Amino acid sequence: MTLEELDDGALVELTRQGSTEAYAALYDRYVYSARRLARHLGQRDESDDVVSDAFAQIFGLLQRGKGPDSAFRAYLFTAVRHECGRRAKAVKRVVPTDDDTVIDSAVPFGAGELDSFERNAVRAAYESLPERWRTVLWQLDVEGRKPQELAEALGLKPNSVSALVYRARAGLREAYLQQHVSSTDDSAGQACLFVREHFAAVVRRTASRRDQEKVHAHLETCRACMAVYLDLQEVNGEVSAVAVGAGERSATVTPIRRATAVTTAG
Repeated sequence: MTLEELDDGALVELTRQGSTEAYAALYDRYVYSARRLARHLGQRDESDDVVSDAFAQIFGLLQRGKGPDSAFRAYLFTAVRHECGRRAKAVKRVVPTDDDTVIDSAVPFGAGELDSFERNAVRAAYESLPERWRTVLWQLDVEGRKPQELAEALGLKPNSVSALVYRARAGLREAYLQQHVSSTDDSAGQACLFVREHFAAVVRRTASRRDQEKVHAHLETCRACMAVYLDLQEVNGEVSAVAVGAGERSATVTPIRRATAVTTAG
């Protein structure tokens, strides 16, 4: 089994044992998503430095037997948040100070612009759906109406309405995933951009066999796209876990409420 095939926990343990190759595998796996987070937290010009510092801090902790045990991604994102917060405060500071504890104070989890990014991602995903899908999602999942109530208005049978909302929910999840793939990465070539446009469909297993083969063939030779793909798989796993734990309808209600609340308020 190669390092790329090991889970985060195994790579963390190998890093603690002195394997720099294992930590490099973790770096390749999450550097894209960490940079994206840093940019959305206001550190667009310094995102590379922020991420490098965060990885370096965690590496130092692991070498001392500290740091994360298994939830490496969450730990890394927290480190990126703290570093972004430290830099933002340093820029705003007018009066010089030697008190490092003031500058290095932690940014509370959930406070900052990541929440704004998620809201915008949900809104963009919802608005990208066909109008018929948006209507049925809102009426059934938010307003709580029944398929038979909408059947006449939509000119469909109740069973057809149920099938329509199933497709709409799947479409919303796929569109939400695609929002996490940057389409403005200057370092990505045309082949990378083509492949990344199909990532969400491949992860959700809705892409054609031909597109799946193209994507996987590209991933075998492009580590940058592999990092993006692995991150999207992680996000998809989180979305799926919510859907399983909360139920199909309740898992859809919250994102739609967020999306439409922003839309109607604006």
